Amino acid sequence: QMFFLLLSTLLFLQSSADGSIKTEESYWTLKPNVLVVNVNVGEDVNVPLICGEAYEGENITWTRNDENLEAQGNRIVVTVEGWMGGNYSCFNSEGSYLNHTLVLAQWTFRKFIKNTPKKGYIDCSTNNYGGSFKCDWTWDANRNGHVAHIKATRPGGSNISCSLDSSRNITCLDHDYCPYAEEVERINLTIYFRSSFVVESYNTKFYIMDIVRPDMVPISRINKTSVEVKYPHSWSTPSSYFPLMFQVKEIRCRKHDNCDCSKPYSQEIFFTQSHQLPVTKGMTVCVRARDEFCNSSWGDWNQYKCTNRKNNKQRRRDLKLKML
Repeated sequence: QMFFLLLSTLLFLQSSADGSIKTEESYWTLKPNVLVVNVNVGEDVNVPLICGEAYEGENITWTRNDENLEAQGNRIVVTVEGWMGGNYSCFNSEGSYLNHTLVLAQWTFRKFIKNTPKKGYIDCSTNNYGGSFKCDWTWDANRNGHVAHIKATRPGGSNISCSLDSSRNITCLDHDYCPYAEEVERINLTIYFRSSFVVESYNTKFYIMDIVRPDMVPISRINKTSVEVKYPHSWSTPSSYFPLMFQVKEIRCRKHDNCDCSKPYSQEIFFTQSHQLPVTKGMTVCVRARDEFCNSSWGDWNQYKCTNRKNNKQRRRDLKLKML
């Protein structure tokens, strides 16, 4: 009898190795009531489900996506074929709902969101050293998905909370982050995207100092020939400890609206403190900033155009003066 038991075990393991049926190591818990099954093309995976420890010995029935299953009892085994997951619910003998398990199939493809040349799949940034950061992505036009789960940690333990914002992007806060201490470990961020009963995972790792990106630099007019460039209000203080590097261009632009400040120009200046700049009539001043000590991203360009044209109010005053 022991021989036949051993033989059946070996045959079962052989079928797993051949790729026809896979079991235990192929599935894991994403969060309460959600199982993720790792599947490949042409594979089926056996997954055991339990309605609940409190329902042992009871007459339990099951449904998959609201369709009745033949399997009964507190513990059943379902076969996930290909990428066909499902929502499995269990009921007592009176038909009352007891519990459910959402089974998602995870494949190795990257189809839900786009890989952009400069930002990759997931783009994370922060506008200061407060410990918070935001991440966004670009959905594939042919996919209608949503975020199923977010996991953000640092090695050795961390306290990072994340949530979806109104734009369906994520906002996170590292509650243990100290801007005056050296970052020893990177943040390890994994986002699980779901479409129907399929899930894809995307991972990125970074230091806060690598993703810091100042907000747009404010430019205020002092008089007709000069403007003042200041630190963004959202930037960390004191500026002596968190200095910014400013990049300034003066360009000629005939457009009435925004000019293209990204084009290279021969005359550019750099400085690190709030600064007054002379402006020439008919020219546009472009300014952006980044952390002086880190090779992180530049913030967006802001611009100020010194125009020769009089506004409507000034024209009316000049017309009244001529009529007097």
